[in-house]
Order: sequence, then structure tokens, then C-alpha cells
Amino acid sequence: MKGTLEPGVLTAACKEAGLPPKGTPKNYLMAWLLVMLKERNLHGYEIMKALRANFDVISDAGTVYRALRQLERDGYISSWWDPKDQGPARRIYTLTEEGHQALAQWSIALEQYRSNLDAFFHLYSGRWQQAAIE
Repeated sequence: MKGTLEPGVLTAACKEAGLPPKGTPKNYLMAWLLVMLKERNLHGYEIMKALRANFDVISDAGTVYRALRQLERDGYISSWWDPKDQGPARRIYTLTEEGHQALAQWSIALEQYRSNLDAFFHLYSGRWQQAAIE
């Protein structure tokens, strides 16, 4: 029947949201979030602050929190509430084993993308050497 999904198809499509896109990556937010959580557990405000201050990644809070929720739904990160003596509890995010695997896929995809960009700029600047055809 047209318009019906087989069991598991929707889940698989949704889970790919945290993985690198096929072809040219257009949005690196998922990669940034995964790589930041590789180093240490962070709460949302720390993530927002680091994205802006350290990496010049500008994104509104709603977009970042939606991305974090998607990564958690997909199993790439997990979170818990950290109660504070003063102030409100903060949600702390950490990378899961699946998240480490997704980050490795991002690394491969971005390395290929960087290689393609390097080739483009070598061609653009006149420094490109065509491979010898045998």
C-alpha cells in the first residue's frame, strides 16, 4: 500500500540524523556536539558558550537543544540531571559508545570533504597537478 512504512524503516531514517550526510556536509552541528562531548561531559550552557567562543559556531539555543535531544534519542549521547546546591539542576550530556562510532564516521566524512576542498583550492590557485594517466 502506498504511503506505508515497513517496520523499522522510520527508526532507521531518524537514527541517521546524527550521522554525517551523504555527499557534501551542510550542517556540522551534530559533529561539533559529538566531538565536544568526546573530551568531557558538558551541560547545555557550556556547550553553547564553547561553540561561540572557541569555534565561531553560531547557533541559537533552541537548535542546539533540539540537536542534543535528537542525538540522545538516537543513542549517541546520554544525559542526567545534576542537582546543584545553589541554582537550578543542570542536564549533563555524555558521549555513548554508539556516539564514539558516529564521531568516527563524521571524522572520515569530514576528512574526505577537506580533501575535496583542498583539491578545489589547488585547482583554483593553479597549483593542481593532474594525476598521470597510465
